[in-house]
Amino acid sequence: DSTVPARIRAVAGEIDPARTILLVSSKSGGTVETLSFYRYFRELVDRSLGQEAAGRNFVAITDAGTSLEALGRAEGFRRVFLNPSGLGGRYSVLSYFGLVPAALSGIDVAKLLDRAECLGAGCPSCVPTGDNPGAWLGAAMGAFAQRGRDKLTLVTSPSIKSFGLWVEQLIAESLGKQGKGIIPVAGEPMAPPGQYGDDRWFVYLRVQGDHNGPTDD
Repeated sequence: DSTVPARIRAVAGEIDPARTILLVSSKSGGTVETLSFYRYFRELVDRSLGQEAAGRNFVAITDAGTSLEALGRAEGFRRVFLNPSGLGGRYSVLSYFGLVPAALSGIDVAKLLDRAECLGAGCPSCVPTGDNPGAWLGAAMGAFAQRGRDKLTLVTSPSIKSFGLWVEQLIAESLGKQGKGIIPVAGEPMAPPGQYGDDRWFVYLRVQGDHNGPTDD
């Protein structure tokens, strides 16, 4: 829904173009929606700062050699981050694509990477499935899907609500191949148990100390 005109107008109305850093992120460098957004917001910044200075309000994140890299350098972007090209877009959350916006929004990137490394250390193939959270979750997803529970509802604490949107895309695109797959559901209002069919199962990511009352209930 990011391309809905009303949503774009709402975002534009909430920012001061002259005092806003805008990230232009595209692995291929040619994503139509991303470049369309850039042109729209570039016009707003141009009006506020003038064409020569406006580029300093933009940061590009892309792979090396893309048209976006060339655009960023030609139009005076503040910075062009070149991501390792061997990373698939949906797996690049701990690369520049995820870490640059995380750092700009005030997240402790060092702590984030440290925790990711700790979890990764617990998920190699040599760790038995019962002790391996990644393998356990993957096995459960596959087993449930084969038994007809192929709709995975992700429930999260309020502070990590947006995490569900990434997981939704990851599961839908990465597992939805050759007529098979699991349908992820994120951000859905919770209903009484009796309103769900036998094709559902739930994963709850709970942050201790968060406002978990509605989700716990």
